[in-house]
Amino acid sequence: MRHLRTANNILRSSAVSGTPLRTTSSLLQNQRPLLDQPTLSSHSVAGAIAVTRNAPWNGPLARPFSHTATCQKKKGGKKNHNSDSPADNNSAAEPTPSSGGAGAEADGVNPFDFTDLQNAFDRAESHFSEELKKLRSGGRFNAEVIGAIPVQPDKKQPAQTFPLRELATVAPLGGRRWSILAFEEGSVKPIVSAVQRSPEFNQQPQRSADNPLELTMTVEPERADALARRAKEVCQAWRVRVRDDAHRRAVQHKKWRGEGVVLSDDAHKLKDKLQKLQDERMKGILAKEKEVIAAVMARAS
Repeated sequence: MRHLRTANNILRSSAVSGTPLRTTSSLLQNQRPLLDQPTLSSHSVAGAIAVTRNAPWNGPLARPFSHTATCQKKKGGKKNHNSDSPADNNSAAEPTPSSGGAGAEADGVNPFDFTDLQNAFDRAESHFSEELKKLRSGGRFNAEVIGAIPVQPDKKQPAQTFPLRELATVAPLGGRRWSILAFEEGSVKPIVSAVQRSPEFNQQPQRSADNPLELTMTVEPERADALARRAKEVCQAWRVRVRDDAHRRAVQHKKWRGEGVVLSDDAHKLKDKLQKLQDERMKGILAKEKEVIAAVMARAS
């Protein structure tokens, strides 16, 4: 059968190339047993090795087993993934928090960030500094306090009020006398009623004979000791506000400690930092209090 297959292959190749065909018998005669074929000599083997050495290297057709990753089994029968897989690389790249502060930062919380507390302290300072500014300028004896009197333009709408400064102009006339110049005729009577209801002034402004839109009033200046006492009250309220803001932050620190967000060492550091910020604000309040009282007493002398 092998001889017949060989003959058929030769016939097909001859038909394609156009070479003359030979008979099957001649083909069979040329076929010799394998034992009768000449063997390779040492010279032919050496020549083949030389040709092989001079030929270019194209690499192996298949990857050897030495380059293939081994598959090991875990406890429980599951195989390990390749060490080059993305999941293993990501897990190796992620840092493991070594302390409470690092873990908190990974969760988006930075315990050592006191920005919220600083903002609360700044809001309190802005509010109470404005109050001290009014006392320093003479208490009720200034245009800002008079201009802040609430005025009710319409009696049918008691909830709708406006500051006096939006309905009139407040200006000093000299000494203790002040001028209130209304923008409209309809605002004169509501302004008079507002000044009468005010607990700080409790008087009726007088109409000017030259201008029907102008009102005049006399303000009794507060005594220096009364202004100093009010300045101390304002500063004490300021201190209470600072302590309350710091206490809320301390409660948050305690909560973080219970949840394990911060460790014991970090909790002590946070406590020291909080106390330092509170002490700095308290020193600023004391300095502001002394400054206002000194200014009030200097005006009285």
